[in-house]
Parts: sequence; structure tokens; C-alpha cells
Amino acid sequence: MAPRRGAEPEVEEVVSLTFDKPLSWRAGKPIATGELLKRLETLADELVDMDQEEVNKSSFTKVAKELAGQNLLSHKDKGVRAYTACCLVDILKLCAPDAPFSGSQLKDIFTLFITSILPALSDPSHAYNTQH
Repeated sequence: MAPRRGAEPEVEEVVSLTFDKPLSWRAGKPIATGELLKRLETLADELVDMDQEEVNKSSFTKVAKELAGQNLLSHKDKGVRAYTACCLVDILKLCAPDAPFSGSQLKDIFTLFITSILPALSDPSHAYNTQH
């Protein structure tokens, strides 16, 4: 249907990421696992509701760098790795085809998917199954 005469054309609103809590830490000063899980879950909830056509991709720069860090990719807690992967998948989806990661970071990210996430898919009773 054609727009009415005199009707304002729809203007797409650009949405920026509002999550602003740190996800990385300095040596000897780690973020408690429970707090880290809360932060990652908050970030995952925000990312999942975003649309690729309406996002300010530059707002992902800081969080993408933190998510691709070894502190999260090789964290001892399965939940932290699951939520990290969840957030990474959403950032890859939202920024496609231009991922905000270097080649070596992408290798580390896909290594996480292959070594931690794919094997966990075989266990539907896994505590973080919905994130996988």
C-alpha cells in the first residue's frame, strides 16, 4: 500500500549498545563468577533484541574486544563460556559481514564454539542448554 500524501516517511532509528559494565579484568583482580554471569546475561539479553539494520555497529567495539579476550574465551566456568559465545554470535550476526574481530580473535572464537559449545549440544540436560 502506498503512503498517504503528506505522511511523514518512516525514519529508522539507530540503536546503540547501552551495556557499559566491564567484562575484562587485570591480573589478580578477577570479577567474581556470579557477577560476571549476571553481566554477560544482561549483555546477551540486550543483544538478542537488536536488529542488524538499526544498530550503531561502532557501539560494539569495546564489548567485542572484551568478549574476544582470553579471560572469557577460556574461563573455567561453563556458564561464562556459554554466555560469552551467545554474545559473540549475536555480535557476529549484527555486524555481518564485517566482524569487529581480528583474524586471530576469530580463530579463538570459533575454537570456543567447536571445543565447548558444540559438544555441549549433545546434552539437553546441560545447565546452559538454552544458551547453546
